[in-house]
Amino acid sequence: TIFSFAVLGLAVGTVTLTRTNADSHLRAAAINVAQARLEELKAMNSTTLAALVAACTSVSSTGCNDTPSASGITYDRRWWFAPNSPVAGVNRIDVRVNWNNHGSRTVTFTAAVPQ
Repeated sequence: TIFSFAVLGLAVGTVTLTRTNADSHLRAAAINVAQARLEELKAMNSTTLAALVAACTSVSSTGCNDTPSASGITYDRRWWFAPNSPVAGVNRIDVRVNWNNHGSRTVTFTAAVPQ
């Protein structure tokens, strides 16, 4: 019976380890998805960026999201801007990525670019 409890403990530990490994893999993919969009936004010319800054002022702004897939998961990626933040002449960019895997998960990246 002691052996049974030991084996049961190992089985539970294995399941937990497998889930943690899968969660880490999906989180790394989500980070890559967020970072890719952030880099695309930072690389835009000032005219294109200014139009997006005007259009994407909140997380719920229309047209400021997409649904890329990576690692077999479809992610909900949204971006928005805060003009003159953290200081005048600078735009803050926020990119948030949501996905579901054993519950809702989210990562958010923030960067600043000159206006």
